[in-house]
Amino acid sequence: MSCPGQWRKQKLAAKHPAKRRNGLQCRGLLHCLAGLALLVIAGCASKPYQGADIQSASFLQRAQTQQQNTLRVTAAVPDASETRSLTGLDLYAQGIQPIWLEIENTGNTNAHVALRSIDRDYFSPIEVAYMNRGGFSDQGYTDMQDWFHRNAMRRKIAPGQSQSGLVFTHLRPGTKGFNLDIFKNKQATSFTFFLPLPGFTADYATVDFASLYAAGEIQELDEQGLKGLLEERMPCCSTDVTGELNGGPLNIVLVGTPLAVRRSLLRGGWLETSADEKMDRAARMHRYRERAPDTVFYLDRADGNERLQMTLWLAPWRVDADNVWVGQVYYRTKDKTMLADLRDQYGLLSRFVGDSVSADIDSAVRFTIQNFWYNKSLLKIGWVPGIPPSTQESPDTTYDGIGYFTHGLRVVLFLSEIPVALDDAKVIYPESLPHITGTDGV
Repeated sequence: MSCPGQWRKQKLAAKHPAKRRNGLQCRGLLHCLAGLALLVIAGCASKPYQGADIQSASFLQRAQTQQQNTLRVTAAVPDASETRSLTGLDLYAQGIQPIWLEIENTGNTNAHVALRSIDRDYFSPIEVAYMNRGGFSDQGYTDMQDWFHRNAMRRKIAPGQSQSGLVFTHLRPGTKGFNLDIFKNKQATSFTFFLPLPGFTADYATVDFASLYAAGEIQELDEQGLKGLLEERMPCCSTDVTGELNGGPLNIVLVGTPLAVRRSLLRGGWLETSADEKMDRAARMHRYRERAPDTVFYLDRADGNERLQMTLWLAPWRVDADNVWVGQVYYRTKDKTMLADLRDQYGLLSRFVGDSVSADIDSAVRFTIQNFWYNKSLLKIGWVPGIPPSTQESPDTTYDGIGYFTHGLRVVLFLSEIPVALDDAKVIYPESLPHITGTDGV
């Protein structure tokens, strides 16, 4: 005899056979999907791990080597695809960029690698493995930890030995530039690498600097000669493509070897741009000596919408054999709204799309000074007149409609290839200092 509940089910099934079949099918489908989900979860949770052999990796073909005294350093950087092939993980999506190093110590004392000199907030190998532990079996996670540990760069290289391995740094767009300090006998040897990645060409790499000026055009100057030239003969501002309209003050001058300039920008966290970078389209319309900028570097604020942008041209001058660069440093907004596109293309509505941050160009200069100084790149600093002063109440305006105000001085920064102690930086051109006394803390 069936129970009352069973009798009711049988009665309903007899009355509605189609509904019964559909209900059974739905429940069967749900059970099937649940079973598949469990299988997928179980499969992921039991996934093994196996990294590739670094020595056979294709990106090593792009390696660069430098040697100083008894230290020989070779470096290479895999791109996103090569990193996935090497580690089995999408580290670029996590903001992690590996650097492969091989260091040979041919001296008779130990060498110690300062990984922090490459990236002050680098990731430890075990940290990278931990970040990616999800989905792997216990044995897979153990194997991953072992792979990252075995393939990490060691900090100590014994005499006559070499070590190779990976350093896990923060992702840097474009060319991978980094400094590397190695200590021996209580002294540091500094290396600087700029390693291009496939698909990116820095803007300055397309410029033939050796052909910009004829030999007779280049003037050899001392510090005072440079001051006089900047005050009396250098134009105040960039221009538009016609050479007639004001493009804004040329408010910064850098003096140093090409390596000193690149190292200083690298220490300060500045990023290079490619020649077709859309964000810099407006900057590349500016002219000095009838020439578009030779290079554009930038710093982004992680917590805001501002970009500090530096536009540079190589000038036909040298000071004690060091190159001189003239340029503009200013703030810009990073967003690319429709109104911003209209501004870039037609010079319209700039005051209504967030460009008020660009107005205080002296603040941009002050930030840049501190950036170079605190990153131990600054040998000498001076200010010289050469820009018509303007006020916040009565600002000047560039040809593309951006208002600005300034105390009227441009800064001159002498940069160093090797780190300089903060209190070793010297002030030159002191006669200009009274002109800026009382301004906002130059």
